[in-house]
Amino acid sequence: MQNPLGKSKPYSDTFDPSVLFPIARAQARAQIGVREPLPFQGLDRWTCFELSWLSADGIPQVGIATIEYPATSPSLVESKSLKLFLGSLNFARYGSAVDVVRAIRPELQRLIGCEDVSVTIHGPEEWHRVGITAPPGRCVDSEPVEADDPGRLRRGSDVVEETVHSNLVRTLCPVTGQPDWGTVVIAYRGSQLEHGSLVSYLRAHRSHQGFHEEFCELIFSDLMAALAPTSLWVGCFYTRRGGIDINPERWLAGTPRLSIGGRLARQ
Repeated sequence: MQNPLGKSKPYSDTFDPSVLFPIARAQARAQIGVREPLPFQGLDRWTCFELSWLSADGIPQVGIATIEYPATSPSLVESKSLKLFLGSLNFARYGSAVDVVRAIRPELQRLIGCEDVSVTIHGPEEWHRVGITAPPGRCVDSEPVEADDPGRLRRGSDVVEETVHSNLVRTLCPVTGQPDWGTVVIAYRGSQLEHGSLVSYLRAHRSHQGFHEEFCELIFSDLMAALAPTSLWVGCFYTRRGGIDINPERWLAGTPRLSIGGRLARQ
């Protein structure tokens, strides 16, 4: 199968795993200088808002699916192919949401070449528990920007432990060229990041073409080079597109994961 992104393709009325399309991580990582062994740990979390199937007696059911898999998987799922795959469930009959998970999970494991795939379906009775929350830490978006060398992250002389975020993430899909929008959250311990340089860095990457996961890894790599931190966690929280939001996280071994505790306003 060819990559369906940027092409017109109808939904199937029958369950169709053949529409799933993998994206190998190795090529994008080579382009930004990330090599084995990986300098980070991490996961990719996808929230799929447009999930529906039929009950055993033909009544439509709806849910929100959360899919997680590790950054060590050889491939990731191309987002439009996942949308088409989930859309092919619309007229399939299942006894319960557990049966839907049992249908989805093995296909994703096969596609990305990794057994460690988590699929959770949240029914309407649970939706009220997921509220909109603010990104943790200090927002740097009003900091004065750097006039020279705008793509370079800079460090100060102080050693700090802090969490910062910016809502200014804009990158381009490497296939269609369409913009993707997001928020980046950074928690670290090490030489202090000059906040204005992060704003300049994100501004300089507004036309960067790359998948969400690759841009998160680029930020992680550039922060490691600039700050030489003893702990570092980077999370990119992208606005949903096509009913799916993609949220990669990467962290230095030994760094505790930061819990957001909800979804951000633009997700």
